[in-house]
Amino acid sequence: MIRLLIVSIFLFTACKSKVVQYPVDYDKDEFMKFSQDRNKEILEEDNQLIKNYIDSTGVNYSKTNFGFWISNSAQYTETMAKGGDYVKYEYEVLDFDNNVVYSKKELGINDAILGKEDLPRGLHVTLQLIEKGDSATALYPSFLAFGGYGDRDRVGGNAPLIFKVKVLDIKKSAKQNPKN
Repeated sequence: MIRLLIVSIFLFTACKSKVVQYPVDYDKDEFMKFSQDRNKEILEEDNQLIKNYIDSTGVNYSKTNFGFWISNSAQYTETMAKGGDYVKYEYEVLDFDNNVVYSKKELGINDAILGKEDLPRGLHVTLQLIEKGDSATALYPSFLAFGGYGDRDRVGGNAPLIFKVKVLDIKKSAKQNPKN
């Protein structure tokens, strides 16, 4: 009898109607405007930091069409990698105080098929602007490095970074070079 009473009470309380939860109302246009303005501020801050760095080093950097600076001519040639090509490379990551964030030794030799790997956007493009056997230094605003969240390890959100990259090998994809 007690069991029946307990089960009845449980069923009775479980049958209450659920409270409808409505979404919080906010002005989407206002939020988007705020977000765009904030991202413009971050980019301006990053670009100023990069400009100051370039002025202090005396190295000649070329601005790319992708929004970062590179220490070579930034001119594409046919012998450079394209999307779908295999690239073997090594790199290190520094902050703008020249502190090593990730060393070459720590990162080791990497390989990637361009366009098929999860790389920071800036690194992906940089690998396409360096000849086999050559090195370059790339200065990335935060959105081309690790973005607004960072890497959730050593790089904080919205951190502009320096990548020193050396391309060790390039193998053209079969589509681009049918002789391979």
